[in-house]
Amino acid sequence: MQPFYFGDSARPLFGVYHAPRSSSRRTGVVVCAPFGQEYLRAHRSLRELGERLAEAGLPALRFDYHGCGDSAGEGEEARWEEWLADTVAAVAELRESTGLSRVALIGLRLGGTLAGLCAARLGGVEALVLWDPVVQGAAYLRELRETHEAWTHEHAPGAIAQPNEALGFPLRDELAADLERVGLLGLAHGPARRVLVVNSGDGEGEPPLWRGAAGVEHQRFPPAPVWLPAEGMGRAFVPAQLLSAVTTWLEGACT
Repeated sequence: MQPFYFGDSARPLFGVYHAPRSSSRRTGVVVCAPFGQEYLRAHRSLRELGERLAEAGLPALRFDYHGCGDSAGEGEEARWEEWLADTVAAVAELRESTGLSRVALIGLRLGGTLAGLCAARLGGVEALVLWDPVVQGAAYLRELRETHEAWTHEHAPGAIAQPNEALGFPLRDELAADLERVGLLGLAHGPARRVLVVNSGDGEGEPPLWRGAAGVEHQRFPPAPVWLPAEGMGRAFVPAQLLSAVTTWLEGACT
C-alpha cells in the first residue's frame, strides 16, 4: 500500500494506492467509501478489498472525500457536489498515475451512490460494483437521523439528539439538503458497460436497480453489513466470500 495526497494543493485528498502484485490488467479500480460511522466500521473490509484487487492484477485506489478522514477540510464543510468532484478527481489520478485509460468503480453504501453518479457523469466506465448502495438519499437521511436519535436516547438518557449530527459526524443543513435530493433511481439504465449490484444487508433492502437491463447483474449474499455495529463476535468483520466474489467478477468484467 502506498499512501499519498493528490488533487488540488489547496484542498488535497488523501489516497491509498494498491499496486498490482502481478502484471497489471488494462483497468484500474477506484474504491468509494461510505460516510461517517459506516466508513469507520467498513474500513478494514475496504482495505482487504484493495489488497485482493491488487493480488488479482487490478491496480486500486482508495481515497477520502473532502472534509473526511485524512483529506483536507473539516466535516462541517462537506458538500455532495464536492464529494462527486473528488470521485472524478480520483478517477483522473488513477488514470494518470497508472497510464490506464480504462477504469472501474466500486462503492459501498453512500459510496455506491457516488460511484454510480460519477460513472454516469464520466461515461465510458468499464465496470461498476454497487455494494448495498444508497438508492434514495431521502430514505438514507431519515435512517441516519433515526439511528442517531435512538443511540442518543439509549446512551445519554435525557439528552436531546442534535439534528446537525450523525453519530459523531457533522451533518450540516447544506449536506442534508444535498442528500435529500440524490439517488440512483433517476439513472435510466446501468451507467457502465457492466454493472454488479451486491445485496448483503438484512431484509429486502432497497428496490432493485436496472433489473433486466443489459450488462447488469444482481448478487445476494448472506447478511454481512460490515457498516453496522458488530454484535459481540458473531458477525464477521471481513466478508471474505463477498470480497472474493466481487474480485472475481471484476477480473472477468475487466479483461
